[in-house]
Amino acid sequence: MTNNIELLNICLEDSLFAALYEALCHLETKWHTSSPVDMWIEALSARQKLSKSRRPDLLLRQLFAGSNPNETVVVEAILMWILFNEDRNIGKSPLKDALAIMLLEHHETWNVVYSEFRESESRNEQMGYDITQTDYSKNTVPTKVQCQKLSQNCNLAHEMVSYALESHNHQLCYALYHILSHIDYKKGHIYEDEVIRLANQTYEMEKASHEPRNVVQEQHNHNCQQFMGEMKSPNFYNKIKG
Repeated sequence: MTNNIELLNICLEDSLFAALYEALCHLETKWHTSSPVDMWIEALSARQKLSKSRRPDLLLRQLFAGSNPNETVVVEAILMWILFNEDRNIGKSPLKDALAIMLLEHHETWNVVYSEFRESESRNEQMGYDITQTDYSKNTVPTKVQCQKLSQNCNLAHEMVSYALESHNHQLCYALYHILSHIDYKKGHIYEDEVIRLANQTYEMEKASHEPRNVVQEQHNHNCQQFMGEMKSPNFYNKIKG
């Protein structure tokens, strides 16, 4: 979950993905397709593969062979929007023509996707957001490197929280909590699990420190004195009076 939130934030930095995000969410709910992030990444990956081919129009169909039909039409549609966003001044190309033929083969499902995309774009525009022209053939697909870095950061946060808790230093725990919760908020709650763990265990430590300690009870019995510890495992020390 942590990675998904961070990856979503990375993808939302792209204005085209943000413009299509509502449509992708609706289609996910309607057709039980993969998440908007997964669909977007698949389309970006396809774009990168096509950009490296001398005949992308011939490679295109092979990229989607054997895929789920509903997911395929969504990814193909994203790819079409990507191509038009890259080259706004050029209407036709062999790749766009090949992709258009594939989309029309989906018949009604393509019409549904097209309508959803146009409505999502329109709402995005009404809110004052523009779509920035981008060359996606040169963009890094936001997966491996960024997720590895995120994983390393999460591991470091886990180690820091563990160290603070093991120290039993309340001031250190409070200081780390304030720092980590602030970073967590700024980064889209990617460290939320560690913030909660730190807060809960710091609270338990604080509560334990205010609990009354076991009082040593002293009893006088004729000519002996008994000092008892906890009643679960009492230790008796007798001093015989001389």
